[in-house]
Amino acid sequence: MDAVRRIQTLRAERPRWVQAGCYVASVGILLGLWQYVGNDFGILFASLTTTLQELVTLTTDGTIGPAMAISGQIYLLTLGIDLVAGVSVGLALARLPWFAASFEPYVFILYAAPTVALVPLSFAVFGFGVTAQVVIAVLISVFTIVFSVAEGARSIPTIYLDVAATYGSSEAQLWRDVILPYVTPFLMTGVRQAIPMALVGTLVAEFFLAANGVSGLLIEGVTEFQPAKVLAVTVLVSLLTFLLVGVGELVERLLVPWRRTSHG
Repeated sequence: MDAVRRIQTLRAERPRWVQAGCYVASVGILLGLWQYVGNDFGILFASLTTTLQELVTLTTDGTIGPAMAISGQIYLLTLGIDLVAGVSVGLALARLPWFAASFEPYVFILYAAPTVALVPLSFAVFGFGVTAQVVIAVLISVFTIVFSVAEGARSIPTIYLDVAATYGSSEAQLWRDVILPYVTPFLMTGVRQAIPMALVGTLVAEFFLAANGVSGLLIEGVTEFQPAKVLAVTVLVSLLTFLLVGVGELVERLLVPWRRTSHG
C-alpha cells in the first residue's frame, strides 16, 4: 500500500514529468525492438537504420515530394469539406427537427455502409479523378464531426436557451452567444478525430482509384519487395499525422481555453 501511495503522490505532484518519462521510455523500447527485429527478417522487414536511410533517399532524390503534393491536395480538400459539411449537417440534425426526421436515417446508412462498397459507385459517377477520391475520403472521415457537433448541439441545457430568450436574444445572438460556444468543444473533438481519418481516407481513395500519390509509393514498395520503402513512407505519413493532430490540439487550446483549465 505504501508503494501505491508513493506512486499516486508522484503522479499528483509531477504528472507531466511522469507522462514524459513513460513516453520517452516507450518510444526507446519500440525503436530498439524495431532495430533488433529488423536485422533478422531479411526481405520481409527492414531495420530502423535502413528505413531512415531509405527515407533520406526518397527525400533527396525528389521522389517523395511530388507524391506528397498529390496526396496533400486530396487531404486538404477532404478536411475542408469535412469541416463545412460536418458542422452544417451536425447542427441541422440537432436544431432542425424536420431535417433530422428526413435525413438522419440516410446519415446512419452512409456511416454504416462499407466505404469500399461505395468505390465503384463513386468512380462510375465521378470518374477516376480527384473528385471521386475526395468523395470517398470524405465519406470515411466526415462522420466524426457530424456526430460530435450533433451531440453537442443536442446536449445544450434548456436553461441556457431560456435565459437567452428571457433577455430577448435574437436568433443570431442565440447562435453567437449560446449555441456556437457550447458546441465548439464537441466540434474540436470531432476535428481531432477527423484529422487522421481524412488521411486514412485519402490513402484508401488513392489505393482504389488512382495510386499516383503516397499510396503509389506504398504499392511500389510492396510489389517490388522493398520493405524499407514501405516503412519509410509509413513513418513519414505517421509523423505528419502526429504533427497535424498537434496543430489540431493547439487550435483547440486557442478556441476552447476553458476546457484545458477545467481539466487541469
